[in-house]
Amino acid sequence: MQNIKFLGTSNHFLNKTAVSSMLLSFASSEGFEVDNIEYNFVDSKKMYSLNKDYLNHTTDTDIITFDYSENKTISAEVYISKDMMIENAKENSQTLENECIRLVSHALFHCMGYKDKSPNEKKTMRLKEEEFISAVSRETKLDV
Repeated sequence: MQNIKFLGTSNHFLNKTAVSSMLLSFASSEGFEVDNIEYNFVDSKKMYSLNKDYLNHTTDTDIITFDYSENKTISAEVYISKDMMIENAKENSQTLENECIRLVSHALFHCMGYKDKSPNEKKTMRLKEEEFISAVSRETKLDV
């Protein structure tokens, strides 16, 4: 089906076509198929509520991925905190676009089985995210 939606964000800093293309490409390169991914960009109040209600966490977070994938077919509902995304971009001296792309890819990689609990897992996840950001950047330059 390959249905990828971005809700609650605008096109002015996210090339949805390029990002969607890379999501499909990265998934395919590891033998996965994307059925449905819905990215919901929400405020910190909504994110806190989701974190508390579904994960029993009473802290802020930048992303929550509800992964419904089965048999290498990706299906997920993703929530990204717009407030944390902006804060993370500032803290890490990143553009808002790159931070957004990092979070979008982060959800995909979780659905593909990548973890980020241990230092080695975090290192692998960051490398995958950087590879994804670079690929989207190249795709965007080709579109110009």
